[in-house]
Amino acid sequence: MSIDESTVRAVLGLARLELPGSSAGGPNEEENRRAVEVMVDEFSKIVDYMAILGEADVEGIEPLYSPMIDPQPPRPDEPVADPAKSEAILKEAPELVGRYFSVPRIF
Repeated sequence: MSIDESTVRAVLGLARLELPGSSAGGPNEEENRRAVEVMVDEFSKIVDYMAILGEADVEGIEPLYSPMIDPQPPRPDEPVADPAKSEAILKEAPELVGRYFSVPRIF
């Protein structure tokens, strides 16, 4: 795949990114052009590297789901009642209603 200026500008648009100085008071068009040239070069290197990876022989290799040989089993999802921790946490609250944090209404 060939990466050119129009591809970079399309990616910038899709990602909703702006070039440095696209807003008022920023760098001029020459600086934007240089920034695009750098991105063309960087994107091309990434695509070239992906092409090299695509040539690797992975026949018979199982997909890797975790980099750990023996991943830790998930701990049980059970509440832990520790009154001492609860009291310490509630002491830090700026405002309480009963045993609950009081927060400003957002709607």
